Amino acid sequence: MSWGECSPRGGYAFTAPQDSRGLANLYGGRDGLGDKLDAYLSTPETASPELKGSYNGVIHEMVEARDVRMGMYGHSNQVAHHALYMYDAAGQPYKTQKNIREVLQRLYTGSDIGQGYHGDEDNGEQSAWFLFSSLGFYPLVMGSGEYAVGSPLFTKATVHLENGRDLVVKAPKNSTKNVYVQGLKVNGKRWTSTSLPHSLLAKGGVLEFDMGAKPSSWGTGKDAAPASITEGDEVATPRADAITGAGALFDNTSGTDASVTSVDLPVSGKGVKAVQYTLTSSADRTKAPAGWKLQGSADGTTWRTLDERSGESFAWDRQTRAFSVKSPGSYAKYRLVLDGAHTLAEVELLA
Repeated sequence: MSWGECSPRGGYAFTAPQDSRGLANLYGGRDGLGDKLDAYLSTPETASPELKGSYNGVIHEMVEARDVRMGMYGHSNQVAHHALYMYDAAGQPYKTQKNIREVLQRLYTGSDIGQGYHGDEDNGEQSAWFLFSSLGFYPLVMGSGEYAVGSPLFTKATVHLENGRDLVVKAPKNSTKNVYVQGLKVNGKRWTSTSLPHSLLAKGGVLEFDMGAKPSSWGTGKDAAPASITEGDEVATPRADAITGAGALFDNTSGTDASVTSVDLPVSGKGVKAVQYTLTSSADRTKAPAGWKLQGSADGTTWRTLDERSGESFAWDRQTRAFSVKSPGSYAKYRLVLDGAHTLAEVELLA
């Protein structure tokens, strides 16, 4: 089973954990991200055949999300596993804590002897989520070297590290009611961020959670959120394909291709400033070009070379490769001149 074939309805509204601040900006700020998460968890999944979407039928993830009664959240589906920790990024970590503990306490009990999971256990994903979350932190942003703080499950847990040291997680007031973090100390020092660096935890030490039965303001500060690519409040203006023409190379599918020596790249208006472009190989990558020139012109007569490549290769069939324009400028006309007759499946001009 692939992750793509079992995507939950609504879940892809949060699949940018690496840029949670940028995502929040698109929703109107951190409060907007929180509202979106609230709607995600409060909109019932009905597993109704009338709302089958592109699957043309009810799939098991829909039924599982319906049965656990957490809105559209489908914990049986791996692509949802980061979503509850996104409340940290929304400045509402108490909602992360509440919902994480509900999942830990309710969704891993199983309904039959020997059954501990309510859905798929693909490559250890369900187990890994449980182990991390029960310790009180989770790798929300993979590769960032930081963990997002949740709500530990036990009053004490000890992790024996490979370097011979121990990481001890203490939460003496922890209970089924005391699920909210009131404060956190790392090696005796007060910690106010919902982000914990791996470099610190890997050395071993002690995490001390002060737990309580009511939400607190801990971890709600302006700079308390987990790591994000975007740091400011400005709404992103993503690059878009500026090509307006029709044909096999501009139809947004690598299922069609064309054999060409040069390609006119029509753009609208008085001109655009292209800063990147992409080329996609056809179903036979050996037919892709190894060299080309991207050129721009104001009148279609005098052309200037904006980017030139040689010795390039495509590793896979239907591979999309992105290139930066070395000498960008605003031009009314663009063209791609290949080093001979070659086949491509798609060309994009990003401005």
